[in-house]
Amino acid sequence: MGRPVEAAMFKVDMSHQEMERMLSELEEWYASSGAQWISAEAAASWLRNDLGYEDEAEFEDALNGPFSDFLKAMPHIETKIDEAGRLVFKVRPDPPEEEWKATKMSLNILGKDDLWNVCFKSQHARVEIPELEFEISQDGKKHIDSIYNHIAGAVYNLGSHVSSSGMSMSSDHRVKISECLVQLNGLLDLQQPWTWVLHDPSGTSSFHRMDKVLVEYE
Repeated sequence: MGRPVEAAMFKVDMSHQEMERMLSELEEWYASSGAQWISAEAAASWLRNDLGYEDEAEFEDALNGPFSDFLKAMPHIETKIDEAGRLVFKVRPDPPEEEWKATKMSLNILGKDDLWNVCFKSQHARVEIPELEFEISQDGKKHIDSIYNHIAGAVYNLGSHVSSSGMSMSSDHRVKISECLVQLNGLLDLQQPWTWVLHDPSGTSSFHRMDKVLVEYE
């Protein structure tokens, strides 16, 4: 059976493109392997070679830590120690649509630890921040990152939208977006408690640390 592995404290930053690329390559390799559980050591060796890292030190520098901690920090990846004493992992598959269970998950953001909790937002999910009447819609893609970086990404996207729109955007609309950007940055500065509410019709979204997350079925 093997022993479950305690989740490590690991600051995930998927805005770092190399880390995002590693996860994408890892998921594709896992899907093509046909195996249920894979050795973490074997996966790390394959990734290092596939992505052209010279040695383990350079690889871990790109990850900002050990590969084992990276695996344990991913909410959609399950890890354990097998009978041979090896760290092994599997990527949880998406259930068929007939097995979906619509879920609402709420996390009160009170401190830095909450901001750095990793949220796996499935391709079906949307996020609501009721204090601002703000929403991050579903876009058909999986997003895995700290809550801090989910918000920072929304700030970047809104700012880019304003810049690219130029004079075609009305001044009133521009002012409203600017006010929203100030409010979103205020969330990152923890100027007040706020709530991260994730709605997922598939029920496949999750968090790295679930202890403070209120789960309701919709």
